[in-house]
Amino acid sequence: MNLERRNPMKIKWLALGLPLLIVAITALVLWREAETSPPLAVNLPCPTPAAGCTTQIGNRSITIGLDDKLKALQPFQVWVKAPGTDKVQASFTMVDMNMGFNLYTLRPDKDGVFRAQVTLPACVSGRREWVMTVDIDKATRLAVPFSTEL
Repeated sequence: MNLERRNPMKIKWLALGLPLLIVAITALVLWREAETSPPLAVNLPCPTPAAGCTTQIGNRSITIGLDDKLKALQPFQVWVKAPGTDKVQASFTMVDMNMGFNLYTLRPDKDGVFRAQVTLPACVSGRREWVMTVDIDKATRLAVPFSTEL
């Protein structure tokens, strides 16, 4: 193809349009990533998990609780009271330790309290300090530290 016969206007539009297209696509990707990234977790200390611990997030009161006797390899119940909520998930991790995939979807009972039976693995190093991360409607994230019995 002869370069002399090319239309200089097409080359200008291509030279201007391609960088603009790249900027637009990058902005869209970053916007979508920011929209779908989970919120930062709010730490919720809970000295008596069986009684439940309550926090206020905006105009919403949220109470989270766990059974009294928490042991690895034995099922226990997690419950969340969060009126007006559609979806609650809880995941369990140890700080600086990979304990596998521990994600549970809590289901509402007849009173609207979200519940799930949970079984955690035993840590071969003997550690018992867990963090339960509760996601509520993908808009609120709470981190609740707790310990299991031996």
